[in-house]
Amino acid sequence: GSGQVIARTGRYRVFPIVGTAFMAVGLYLLSLMGPTSSTLQDSLSMLVLGMGLGGVMPVLVIIVQNGVSHSELGVATSGATFFRSIGGSFGTAIFGAIFANVLVGNLASHLHGLNLPAGFSAADVTPAALSHLPAAVHTGFVSGYAESIQTVFLVAVPSAGFAFLAPWLIPQVGLRRWVAPAPAPQAAN
Repeated sequence: GSGQVIARTGRYRVFPIVGTAFMAVGLYLLSLMGPTSSTLQDSLSMLVLGMGLGGVMPVLVIIVQNGVSHSELGVATSGATFFRSIGGSFGTAIFGAIFANVLVGNLASHLHGLNLPAGFSAADVTPAALSHLPAAVHTGFVSGYAESIQTVFLVAVPSAGFAFLAPWLIPQVGLRRWVAPAPAPQAAN
């Protein structure tokens, strides 16, 4: 949708600004998810985050492509894609580490005083194995994981807030219209 609006109006600067605001709100809403959240609430939170990402990710490529000469178009596009991949890798590593670190403490606090079945460890948890655990242990695992995921989303909110500030520095430059080369004249036979 954002691409269609940009193609018609030539204005792109508003999308990363609004998109990052939606991302921050979506991440905060996802931090409110818990074991008792409804599917509708979770879906709406994911929709808000997805709308934010949709307003940012494709538009950044348009901005990069619009800011370089035609001869550098491929390099600029691949550079933007490369740095997006690097950012995704770092983000996954950082937030994965946060999740792993808080999970240990959250499981310890939620399972404190509960006896796990013989031969079972926290590393063995799968949805199938979880369904066979005693109710108190099941609830402890679900609560520990839910609290850890909430922490990850809550920690991500300031990152999205910082990302909200960055697009304000992007200048609005009129979209370039690339003219396709004229076809070579046909030789008469």
